Amino acid sequence: MTIMTLDTSMRSIVGLVEERRELAVEISPDSRHHAETLIPMIERVQAAAREGEPALPTRPELIVVGTGPAAFTGLRAGLMTARALGRGWEVPVVGVSSLEVLALGGSRIAESGGEVLAVIDARRKELFVLRARAMGTDDIEVLDGPTIMKPDELPALLDTRPALLLTPNPGLYPQLSEACEIACTPLLMADLARSRVARYEAGEDVNLSTEPQYLRRPDIHGV
Repeated sequence: MTIMTLDTSMRSIVGLVEERRELAVEISPDSRHHAETLIPMIERVQAAAREGEPALPTRPELIVVGTGPAAFTGLRAGLMTARALGRGWEVPVVGVSSLEVLALGGSRIAESGGEVLAVIDARRKELFVLRARAMGTDDIEVLDGPTIMKPDELPALLDTRPALLLTPNPGLYPQLSEACEIACTPLLMADLARSRVARYEAGEDVNLSTEPQYLRRPDIHGV
């Protein structure tokens, strides 16, 4: 199965995955201008993937999009782009939490059964935080969150209940300097989505929605 992944929880990340192989990926150099850069990124990723795989179909079989939590404007751009592509290409679109994707990556390097704490910049000098642990090799169990907290609250939280700290940006705050650097890579997004789809098809109550996780009101109202 060929899967296209889109995540705009921080920087835009676009990728194409086939089974367990990453065919092409592009990461935006900044965390803004998602709406302007996403479509050109998608076109370049498709072109790069076809260079290596000339027989690759012109459209993926599944689109996986990160649902945040994240800032309103960037997250909305990613979700609207994924939904529009799904309609235009007539392929299904599945949503996965960006924090849960980070947690999956961390669970693969944490001690067996160990907990992970995934963190994303929430701006306003705050963080989005989620605690989880591995559930097999391609899925995680959410134990707490997602929630919003101040960076100064992290040390006490980890002292009370130790976990492997994960973030895409360990240089953002001093409290994250010892964190493992993890990104919403196409492979991680595709693995988590495949697991969730399989569980859903097996009859489990699994959320595959593309509804965004904002966790707070946007800075611009009435949109």
